[in-house]
Amino acid sequence: MQEVIVNVLFIAVLVVLAGTLFFDVRKKRNRMKTAEREGVELAADLNSKLPEGYVVLKDLYILTKLGRSRIDYVIVSPQGIFALEYRELYVYINADEEGSRWTFAPGIKGKPFTSPLYQSKVHLHCIKEFIGDKPGLKCYPMVAFPTVAEIKLKNPSDECFVGLVPEVIPFIEKWQGEPCLSAEEVAAIVELLKLNSEKVHEMEKPEPAKEIPEEYKAFIPADFRDPEEDDDEDEDYEDEDEAPEEDRLPEAQETQEEAEGAAASDSAQAQASSADVDSDTQQK
Repeated sequence: MQEVIVNVLFIAVLVVLAGTLFFDVRKKRNRMKTAEREGVELAADLNSKLPEGYVVLKDLYILTKLGRSRIDYVIVSPQGIFALEYRELYVYINADEEGSRWTFAPGIKGKPFTSPLYQSKVHLHCIKEFIGDKPGLKCYPMVAFPTVAEIKLKNPSDECFVGLVPEVIPFIEKWQGEPCLSAEEVAAIVELLKLNSEKVHEMEKPEPAKEIPEEYKAFIPADFRDPEEDDDEDEDYEDEDEAPEEDRLPEAQETQEEAEGAAASDSAQAQASSADVDSDTQQK
């Protein structure tokens, strides 16, 4: 009789664990689909909802001192140039506009990834260098996430955007002051960027710089502050997620060994937690 009871309890625990795993996978899959769908919708909105005279360039290649880089979207307009990065991360994100490393929450603690806003600032800096001196030219770095993401943002500024997909168009449209580019200048810049993108895309991949160039450090002042000046620590999370798509700047790419090590660690934690059947049952 005792053996029967043990078997029943064991089966019940397996059913609970299987059900939890099923709903967790389903939740992640739905979030992933939402992130992918909103990425497609963002592209459509940029091409259809912006004011007349705004030109959208997608997947634009540019050469930086950190290597070859791809920009998700560049919007050239009479009001200035917007460089937009879209990340299909659908969990909790700790972001700092003044830091080069952000964290997303795939496990108990947030995992770091290169700040897409820092990337966007570098991209705009290189675009300005490439097109030459344009007095009064305004540039706006932007990063968008799907609506299923939750963002904790530090050091926000008016001329930078870190937010969700529905907020992208309103941010671009709010800059409606005195134009800094004529229609002819917009057309000329667009043509220059297109030609340069084709050239950079076809060229052999250059060797990236081993250290951050001095002029790029100005975009990430938080990296060079005294740690005691910043008392805020990254929050801990319980959700899990896939690793973000590869970083656009070469020096920020995670190695395969790091990714495999993180996966192995998560797997070990999962096995350890499932070993104690009684404890798991109480928690459920």
